[in-house]
Amino acid sequence: MQRILRDSQVILGGTFESYQAKVALIHRHFPPSIGTMFALPRNGQGDTLEWWTELPGQPLAFDALTKDEQSHLLERYAQRQQSLGRLADELVRRGDTGAGESLRTLIGPAEHQHLYSLNGEPVVIRWGADMVKAAAPSVTPAPAPRPAAPITPPVARVAAASRRRSFRPLLWLLPLLLLLALGWLVYLLWPLDRYWPSWFGNGSGTVPYACREGEQGLPPEFVLIFDTSGSMNLNIAATQEDEEWYFGLSEFRQMMLRNMGNERLLSLESGTSRLEVAKDSVSHIINQLHPDIDTGLITYAGCGVPVKQGIFSMDQREQLVTGIQSLHAYDGTPLAESLVAAAGLVDGRERDATIIAFVDGADGCEQDQCQVAAEIAQDQPRLTINVVDVTKGGLSNCLAEQTGGQVFSSQDAIEISSMLQKASAQLLNASHCE
Repeated sequence: MQRILRDSQVILGGTFESYQAKVALIHRHFPPSIGTMFALPRNGQGDTLEWWTELPGQPLAFDALTKDEQSHLLERYAQRQQSLGRLADELVRRGDTGAGESLRTLIGPAEHQHLYSLNGEPVVIRWGADMVKAAAPSVTPAPAPRPAAPITPPVARVAAASRRRSFRPLLWLLPLLLLLALGWLVYLLWPLDRYWPSWFGNGSGTVPYACREGEQGLPPEFVLIFDTSGSMNLNIAATQEDEEWYFGLSEFRQMMLRNMGNERLLSLESGTSRLEVAKDSVSHIINQLHPDIDTGLITYAGCGVPVKQGIFSMDQREQLVTGIQSLHAYDGTPLAESLVAAAGLVDGRERDATIIAFVDGADGCEQDQCQVAAEIAQDQPRLTINVVDVTKGGLSNCLAEQTGGQVFSSQDAIEISSMLQKASAQLLNASHCE
């Protein structure tokens, strides 16, 4: 999760647990994209209220968006609100009045000053809270007069003040002089640009190579495309037919079948999900990579610009694995755009590069991933794309076929981990820096 705002301007309308209970109620009936619309309050450092969200990406205040982005965000907000309204009505109809009325407190027009966008998804803060009003100025009684102090002769006062003033500049300068001396000593004795290169940069504005011994012997560059589309929430055993059936249902129809105990729908939404298998398998492989190999990561954020999570060095692998474990799946599959983004992070012409696409299907955003792969193969002949497909559908096999890569496909969690290891074989053991 990530923090959106530290907030000292509101008073919550309930306990932290009551806020969490309302969002949990939404998650029981809807996919994550509905529940994540509401940021959760937490108690931060110094008992300062903070608002947190599970969504990835950079939080942008509503006023910081363009007109088109604002319009799109409000449209999504309205759609989410309509879904909540239907659920509240349904819960009341079924006799669960308390839950229905609880949800109705979340329904209302968007207050722009409380609305944020994370990769196009609406997130609301300060819901169910009251703004703090400015307190009226208070009048402090004048202090009682103190007994008169003994009168010091003028000459003595001047001498004492002069002595105090003469030492004050020295006391202020002493810590500064010590810091300067220490910094100069470190500069002379420690080659900082060798041991702390991230402080200085490489001056080119491009991502630095993981191995810098020379143009020959550089390890392959590596980027992982991690599918975070909504279909990754389905059970690992879900077939392509199951997926098409599930997403062919409206949200309201899904809710009705869920409440009726529909066996097919409940089996798709329960058990080990594709996302859970992907997280565990990918985290295991990252920890096995050779220390010289950096790892780039691309994730989805619905149909639009994919999220370039960054390039992570050996020292940042723990941070990378922690971030992968916190990912959530929602919305569309911009696979073609993600291929373009991943290819832009590597050379692929003068240096070998590998992209592993951990996916559960084809592009779902009206783009042709096969055509994109063909263009990448033409422009970056030393770039290979290996595909790990957790559906056995074969819809993205063309990525490997176009670039000389391999396809690995299974719906067995243990076998998927083994497949990913094979897809990463050239990256795991051999040092390219010797």
